[in-house]
Amino acid sequence: MKQALLGSQIFCGERFYNHHALLIDGKSIIEIVDEKNIPNAFNKIELNQGILAPGFIDLQVNGGGGILFNNKPTKESLNTIINAHQFFGTTSIMPAVISDSIEVLSKCSETVTQEIKKNSGLLGIHIEGPFFSLKYRGVHQKKYISKLNSKYLELFNNLKGFPVILTLAPECISTEDLNHLASLGMKIMAGHTDASYDELDKAAKNNLKGFTHLFNAMSQISAREPGVVGAALDFDNLYASIIVDLHHVHRSLIELAYQKKPIGKLFFISDSMATINHGEPAFELYDEVVSEQNGRITNAEGKLAGSSITQIDAVKNAYQQCNIPLDHALSMASRYPAEFIGVDQYLGSLKPGYRTDLVHFDSNFEVNNVWASGEQIKQAMQ
Repeated sequence: MKQALLGSQIFCGERFYNHHALLIDGKSIIEIVDEKNIPNAFNKIELNQGILAPGFIDLQVNGGGGILFNNKPTKESLNTIINAHQFFGTTSIMPAVISDSIEVLSKCSETVTQEIKKNSGLLGIHIEGPFFSLKYRGVHQKKYISKLNSKYLELFNNLKGFPVILTLAPECISTEDLNHLASLGMKIMAGHTDASYDELDKAAKNNLKGFTHLFNAMSQISAREPGVVGAALDFDNLYASIIVDLHHVHRSLIELAYQKKPIGKLFFISDSMATINHGEPAFELYDEVVSEQNGRITNAEGKLAGSSITQIDAVKNAYQQCNIPLDHALSMASRYPAEFIGVDQYLGSLKPGYRTDLVHFDSNFEVNNVWASGEQIKQAMQ
């Protein structure tokens, strides 16, 4: 159905438009036009002010709707997680499987492989671990931290036809294996790592593409060793993801990362857990109960265990607390992650031919309307 969405500011992925309309036809975006030039064939849909922007993209989602992907790696669970995030304007996700048994990893990978062409909200898979530094394993259980072997290589070799992110500690893997994994099409990111600057410099020259949840689960800056944080801020050609819940990273450091990384190389992830769009503040992780309190999710040891935000919260926090301009904050939740995994030719911007993935939110950053692949899945009460 041909529709013209008007009555709000429109952010196309690069700039804002006032007094314009977004023309859509089912799953495809047609163009942005002056509201005085809407063709007669288009049905006008009046939005109540606010901002209409590209649907958010989240490349690290552990769960939602009361479900953790590791715990229930089924298609039903995956769809529940996707739906939980779409409610808040995140129209595309990459579910994350954290360090676990190879059987769980295999099942998660199999489910994504089976569902990738059936659900437009599914982008691929983010494999977080298990090739980590024990020192920086965080809440990842020690018994699951492993070395790369033939079983993992066989599994990875079968992940074809969709984006895959693999987060690992570069010091725990050989350069030869790093290059081989990259040759399979994986985007390799450094995380849960104690690598030195020199080790990371070598990895960067051998297909390391970025850093996962900057500042967290990695060595910090010191006077004589920049650590992983220093390297991430120094390597201009590498990406970094960051959690902007204001618990994982201090607002001043989020602002510092924004100032230091080149535009487009820093993007938001939620690292969100099962609590998203679900009434219960607690869930099971590795056979123990973790719970949310005042926005913080922690395990029994008091370690942070993912977040309870979605991308709209990251945009709000970045804009209101971290001095990041709104246009850049929106791009950090949509266009830049799309560019990182190579889906920016149809997602992350409002351009002719791009998919109709849209989020409409008000001045309080409350999501009013959401379109996913042309289907309006959330509609504000008029």
